[in-house]
Amino acid sequence: MNINRNLYAVILAGGSGTRFWPVSRQNRPKQFLTLVGKESLLRQTIRRAAPKVLAANVWIVANRRYQKEIKRHTSGLGIRASQILWEPKGKNTAPAILWAASRIHARDPRAVMAVLPSDHLIQNARAFLNALDKALRLARQDQLVTFGIVPTRPETGYGYLKAKESGGILRVERFIEKPDLARAKDFVARKDYFWNSGMFVWQTETILEAFRKYLPLIYAARGNMLKAWPKLPAISVDYGVLERADNVAAVAADIGWSDLGSWESLAEILPKDKSGNSLKGNVLALDCRDTLILSNTRLVAAVGVQDLIVIDTPDALLVCPKHRSQDVKKLVETLKKRNARVC
Repeated sequence: MNINRNLYAVILAGGSGTRFWPVSRQNRPKQFLTLVGKESLLRQTIRRAAPKVLAANVWIVANRRYQKEIKRHTSGLGIRASQILWEPKGKNTAPAILWAASRIHARDPRAVMAVLPSDHLIQNARAFLNALDKALRLARQDQLVTFGIVPTRPETGYGYLKAKESGGILRVERFIEKPDLARAKDFVARKDYFWNSGMFVWQTETILEAFRKYLPLIYAARGNMLKAWPKLPAISVDYGVLERADNVAAVAADIGWSDLGSWESLAEILPKDKSGNSLKGNVLALDCRDTLILSNTRLVAAVGVQDLIVIDTPDALLVCPKHRSQDVKKLVETLKKRNARVC
């Protein structure tokens, strides 16, 4: 793999994911957890791009409240403090991407930036790098490139994109919000629908022009983002730019991708015993099936349960059916309203 000196990785690490409570907390969201493998999702994201991207070309955009965690999880990776942009408050992806693009473009007008969420799992790193090469070639043709994940099941928790090949380019025709099950089954049966991964590649020059055209308020703030930040709209780059642009292309990527959006999605990936259970830590399971149990310290013993999520931490215990694991976010919102310390 060859390093491309004009390729930059912008790692979005400002998310405050709540669906992995009680392991994930306000000050330690999903990107800092070691859920799969031996390193945090953030470190995995940085290392995955390393064969193509110089350490000096890795930029991170994160909420200021995570300074200690970012420093700890980037230790030894060659990322300087000047390569980290601290958001005063989360504003979704568009302001973060514009900020990084403008800073990188000022340094290197020929730059191509890959935008990579820090809390996703990619199990096939080589396939990812091959897809990145394809995206880089398209970006050099003034395309706004997204990674379209080849769907493996009728997933209702993901957004989709519809793409059609034209002139040798897989052009994105439209973006679709999370569908119901019937529509998701239809999308999987066809070959022109993909999961929207939230990973993008484009020239800084191209994306800055798109911001000027479609999000002029954010574009105008590029000279002093911190001063303008409180008044900037909270909007995603998908909704604010890509859904309106006519130069959006996709790379069809079969890379073992998951956004790890819930405990259930993690359970699908973790190793299982012969009864379909994923057990980690001090756990004893008797006659259990298709259950995920995690315990850091105390013994957690389960008998005869099925399709459950059981997550034990020193100060909180979560028990829920697998199919309700998306509702953990609602649970955390309720705890916040009660000013509970376990958030």
